[in-house]
Amino acid sequence: MNPSILRLSSYFGGFFLLAFPNNCLGCGSTMANGDEILCRKCKANMPRTGFELSENNPAHQSFWGRIPIAFAASAYHYRKGEILPKLIHYLKYRKRKDIGLLLGKLTGKIITGSPHFRNPDYIIPVPLHPKKLKARGFNQCEILSEGITRETNIPVLKDVLVRETYNPSQTRKGRFERWQNVEGIFTVSDPGLLVNKHIILVDDVITTGSTIEACCLPLINIPGIIISVITIGFSNR
Repeated sequence: MNPSILRLSSYFGGFFLLAFPNNCLGCGSTMANGDEILCRKCKANMPRTGFELSENNPAHQSFWGRIPIAFAASAYHYRKGEILPKLIHYLKYRKRKDIGLLLGKLTGKIITGSPHFRNPDYIIPVPLHPKKLKARGFNQCEILSEGITRETNIPVLKDVLVRETYNPSQTRKGRFERWQNVEGIFTVSDPGLLVNKHIILVDDVITTGSTIEACCLPLINIPGIIISVITIGFSNR
């Protein structure tokens, strides 16, 4: 709800709650004061994966034999018809940055409780090409990373991983097409900054893992680097 409406509602009580209901994006119910975006029940029912507790989780396994990642996890299952795809759609295409911050903060709490994300130095969001960034107006992975750092205090590096090649959307592509679509498009602007550092790459959803794999290709040549991955969603596609 708009902050000005919230201030007015404190003076005029139920009238403004009826005129400007603070509805949950999950179930549509009117939320209690202090709740934003999702009611407490819908937050509690978000489909947690539990991947952060196991090195053998499906997100980590998806990179085995492909790229040397120390650990990978996803916070929630990304399944058609459930709440997470709707939230990410609102974030990316309706410019609901507040949703990105919420998802980031929820994921940050999960990182904090995991034994596998130990002593990271930096969070690095998967970058957008400048052309796509201009069209969308923001990088959703940067918003997610900002939410994560609010819970973890891990600093975010936004410009060290660079996307140099513009490519079409991956939404309707298969695994091989996705790989061809991202192969060789990322570079590192300042490799020395990441020598002997533990970084956490942040993306919105793992589907085939091709984007994360392409991000890692220029990173793995940096001496002493440790790469972990966290995404908000995991798709079983």
